Amino acid sequence: MKKLSIIAGTILTIFIILFLVLMLSINSIVKTGIEEIGTEMTGTTVTVEGVSISPFSGKGTITGFRVANPDEFLQDYAIQVEDFAINLDPWSIYTSEVVVNEIVISAPQIFVEQKLPENNINAILQYIREITAGETSDIHLVIEHFLMTDGTVDLYTEVGGERSARVEISSVELQDLGQGGGQQALEEVIKEIVEAIAEEALRGALRSGGEQIRDAIRDLFD
Repeated sequence: MKKLSIIAGTILTIFIILFLVLMLSINSIVKTGIEEIGTEMTGTTVTVEGVSISPFSGKGTITGFRVANPDEFLQDYAIQVEDFAINLDPWSIYTSEVVVNEIVISAPQIFVEQKLPENNINAILQYIREITAGETSDIHLVIEHFLMTDGTVDLYTEVGGERSARVEISSVELQDLGQGGGQQALEEVIKEIVEAIAEEALRGALRSGGEQIRDAIRDLFD
């Protein structure tokens, strides 16, 4: 009887250790996933400074999210977010369907650099649009609620002389991404988010940018 108790205790201990190892690895898994998949999808470098997510509630923060500009542009980054909140199903990251309950991004910075005949945001968008579903990952992604608020767009162009401007953009809110028509590939969900943000950035630029700036970026997402 005592031997059975020892065996049972040992098995229980092993399961507890495995549980803790799996759950505490969530931060490195999320960080690696964002950087590797983001870099493959954008064709430029995506980096994250840190990830802190509770292995029990799935709530946490991602800090220092940056999307580098393509090589031919002068500015270092196309997008910067100091930190944003995330709430996900922690168990789902070990499956083929990752479920994110909510992402809330506050005060993102988007940098638009216009050159002839191209601009940085359009170059990244074109790369993303050419990605085939399943090409960078076989994961299906569900995001129940996505909210971005208080964003700014810094516009810069040397077309017709060096000019710059800063404009604010309205919020972007999306619901039930990846849930329509069955499972949706991670790539398709990311495309929806990036295109929504890009379109809002353009509208903000056309509403608030100076006339010369507006003329220089009017074809931004054509």
